[in-house]
Amino acid sequence: MAVRTKRAGRLASGFAVCAVVFGCTPAGPSPVRMQGDVTFGGQPLTNGTIILTPVEGTPGPSTGGGVTDGRYDIPADKGPVSGGTYRVEVTALRKTGKAIPNMFDADKKPVELSEQYLPAAYNTQSALKVTLPPSTSRIHLDIPLASDGSAVTLSPR
Repeated sequence: MAVRTKRAGRLASGFAVCAVVFGCTPAGPSPVRMQGDVTFGGQPLTNGTIILTPVEGTPGPSTGGGVTDGRYDIPADKGPVSGGTYRVEVTALRKTGKAIPNMFDADKKPVELSEQYLPAAYNTQSALKVTLPPSTSRIHLDIPLASDGSAVTLSPR
């Protein structure tokens, strides 16, 4: 039993030396910064959300971020992994002009309703998929959504 403990200690020491001296890191995909432009019908998407869900064996949780004035920027510490494949969803809400009473407000002040205005083909029924390049620290991915909900090609660079 003591032999295993000494061997495990030597292995751990070896990994520590590798990391400190040579900058070694554990093998495997690493998260990357991802940014780009999002348009809908050729116009910048004013406000929205992008969600990246790993598929096809890609490790990690879903990630994403906000879209403001047609741009999004997901920092590396929250980003997708390089070489991974992701289902892409984009959502955007707009005010409908309709209001309902707010049951949670003592004064019952009305709340204006919002609706998802992007076609379901880009969110709840999204078939958008992207495979990210391996061995990179930053990815630029523009997302050009067509107003009719037709298929679009996503090409990271």
